[in-house]
Amino acid sequence: MKGGFSFCGIDIADIGLEYAPENKDTYVYAPTVTNIHEETFEGHDGGYTYGAYKEPKVFTLRCFYEDTHIAKGLMAKVFNLFRVGKQGKLIFKRRPWCYYHATVTNIDITEMLSYQNGIITVEMKAYFPFARAEKLDSEWDDIHLFYNLMTDKCHNEIMQNTALFDKEYMVPAMSFTGTPQNSILLYNPGTERAKVDIIISGTAGDGITIANNTTKQMARYIAFNNESGEIYTDGTNGKTVRILNGKTELAFLYHDYGFIELEPAFPILRDIFATCTGSTISTVNILYSDPEEKEWYNGKYIFLKNNLENKWCKINRCEDKHTLSLTQEGINCSIQTSIVSMNEITVTPTQGSSINKLSFIYKPTFA
Repeated sequence: MKGGFSFCGIDIADIGLEYAPENKDTYVYAPTVTNIHEETFEGHDGGYTYGAYKEPKVFTLRCFYEDTHIAKGLMAKVFNLFRVGKQGKLIFKRRPWCYYHATVTNIDITEMLSYQNGIITVEMKAYFPFARAEKLDSEWDDIHLFYNLMTDKCHNEIMQNTALFDKEYMVPAMSFTGTPQNSILLYNPGTERAKVDIIISGTAGDGITIANNTTKQMARYIAFNNESGEIYTDGTNGKTVRILNGKTELAFLYHDYGFIELEPAFPILRDIFATCTGSTISTVNILYSDPEEKEWYNGKYIFLKNNLENKWCKINRCEDKHTLSLTQEGINCSIQTSIVSMNEITVTPTQGSSINKLSFIYKPTFA
């Protein structure tokens, strides 16, 4: 990417522009404006808060052209690419691993310095105000979205700004056959909560509840059976459909209530040199400097692996600067590993219910 960013798959350098933001607009990866929904009353101390919400993310993209005559195709290409109302993927050169779905809202060409030199400012909005992970190159596929090897050209930047793994760790499963008997672990290596799509099939019986114990969110499904096909809930737009015999139709009936999101894992604690014996982890690393930092480890997960098996183990607490205790027996091994936050998902069936298939679909999400 030569020009600084691309839109709808076109590098702006290919139409004769280069990105040159003003200082105040340089860090385009900052979170968008957050508003608090609150209420106060006369004659009552304090007030009430009902939560927070994000406004659409605004981009002010100042670009320049030089030694290019505006009448020889430049402006025609600019107005074609940045047609007001046009939507597409906005990807920045410094963070090619993620994209925003942006809409062009304005284009300003009033800063022409001459026929061949000038400034063009494009304004865009991401109405879904977050970036999501993008595949980097042919080495990435749907299985490998959760780790990034050192051979990648953006490896250092990715490790500094995400919770993506730097090794081929065992990524928690996202698709299941049958009713899960234990808690499901899901991992969002981003910096913001990730919206989750849910696919479920089987028989609802008296209802099936899917809860994220980390975020305290729940979704409930009812009334479907083996003849209903697959029930698909889009966690971003709230739409529920059923997929049967290759056909899709709206099916809000089966979605009783609720959606789940995934808490981000960033920041991740990398390069932990650990030895596990039973339910005790001994580390070469100094795990904390302030005693209050011990609490950070409670409920986190550490990856353990030997020649026979591998798994994520939940940390009960940090005992001292070099020792962690697990909630259950781990794997006897010595390993260079990471400590991360996971989302613990519980599936609760009721009388007469059974699950044939359950899948969670999401993308690592960033500000």
